[in-house]
Amino acid sequence: MKLKDILKDIKTTHPPDIMGKEISGIAYNSQRVNKGSIFVALRGAHNDGHSFLRDAMDRGATLCIVEKKDPSIPAQSQIIVENTRKALGVLARNFYKNPTSRLKVFGITGTKGKTTTTFILKRILEKSGAASGLIGTIHYQIGERTIASYNTTPESADIQQMCAEMVEKNLSHAILEVSSHALAQGRVAEVSFDYAIFTNASSHEHLDYHKTYKEYLATKRSLFTNLLAKSEKKIKYAIINLDDPEGAHFAEAARAEGCKVRTFGIHSRGDVYPEQVKFLETKTLFTIEGVQFSTPLLGPGNLSNSLAAIAAAQCEKIENTLISQALETIPQIPGRMEFVPIPGDFKVVVDYAHTHHSLLALLATARKFSSKRVILVFGCGGDRDPSKRALMGSIAAKGAHLVFITSDNPRNENPLAIIGEIWKGIPFWRRKRCRIVPDRKEAILQAITIAEKGDWVVIAGKGHEDYQIIHNVHYPFDDRIIAQEAGIKRAKSNG
Repeated sequence: MKLKDILKDIKTTHPPDIMGKEISGIAYNSQRVNKGSIFVALRGAHNDGHSFLRDAMDRGATLCIVEKKDPSIPAQSQIIVENTRKALGVLARNFYKNPTSRLKVFGITGTKGKTTTTFILKRILEKSGAASGLIGTIHYQIGERTIASYNTTPESADIQQMCAEMVEKNLSHAILEVSSHALAQGRVAEVSFDYAIFTNASSHEHLDYHKTYKEYLATKRSLFTNLLAKSEKKIKYAIINLDDPEGAHFAEAARAEGCKVRTFGIHSRGDVYPEQVKFLETKTLFTIEGVQFSTPLLGPGNLSNSLAAIAAAQCEKIENTLISQALETIPQIPGRMEFVPIPGDFKVVVDYAHTHHSLLALLATARKFSSKRVILVFGCGGDRDPSKRALMGSIAAKGAHLVFITSDNPRNENPLAIIGEIWKGIPFWRRKRCRIVPDRKEAILQAITIAEKGDWVVIAGKGHEDYQIIHNVHYPFDDRIIAQEAGIKRAKSNG
């Protein structure tokens, strides 16, 4: 594609004689530069792409998009823009020929439930015959191709490239998890949304990044008031959870921008409201508009996620009976209330719960179905909002009968210091039910070793992750595999 077409809608100054150059690709990592491509220098939390301009040119970059001139490369090889991250989205949209304009695009945002809602919605769409792609926390899926996820919402260039591949493979729908970081950094600014779905908001999530809850909410709301409202699609839907205290405000803001709003709730009667709800140990039952629904996903949180997907599917004119058939066949969602098969007459559950709201909900579900004790293994991540650690310690000690406090992903913090902050939140009269075991593998082994008939062993915090991050190094570690190994070891020792 010619440079003049790629630079459409980008304010910049450039020598006129380069506008006819043919560009072969776009890269924001110098190691991915190919001959004839554009390199976009992004400023990140740890690295600045402007430090890799020379490397990009040596690898064959035709041009570099920069925020300031750099004497290490020829001046004629630089195009200066005000914000390279914003420019990257526009460049990618143009280079890949605006693929999201040719897809039905769902954006799902919220503190909890994004991943589960995407999986439910994808199953419903496929049951209706609509081929859909998925970009989210666990993986990116394009037809039969599955790509390991490196971010809940990847960089704008990767989103545009994957959506272009979806178009090429004749998919009709794209489902995106949209994180608050992605909204703040403009990674989805050039995505043309048809739907924006709000699951919920937590006051203790990502405050290490957004600083205040007010800022966090404003960022989430921008998916509706900015991106959805300004999307080129003719009909745009906002799907809102009325059970969340912020739901009504989100709905009001979306309506003010001319979006169609459809609401749902378990406790608040919205457009989609479940009746005759029964939370059973193996499934959740409910009816909507006289149609019986059954899903193997357990607990109120998963019912709320199901309602979000149902509301969106109804806007797509999918019949309730077909939606019901899809919900019956939802598979285990990796790391989301995932039961680990091990020998014994007790349950082992791995879940991604890493906020105080999600841990509270997880323990409430476990206590409801456990016929005996709930044994919890959890920790808190390093380099993340420390204010929630004591609160999570308090919730853990109150909600579980026995707690193993351990490491999560300590990153660049001292694991014992993190554990100490968790411990501060535990009232002294509940500390007798808590054990500190810093080694996560050992904590899981001990929890499973002492489990008895009817117990639920709940391993929280890392969910689907197959690594543990220590000083920015990813070491292989999967709670599910460790639990299985512990279960086998226990079975052998018991004869």
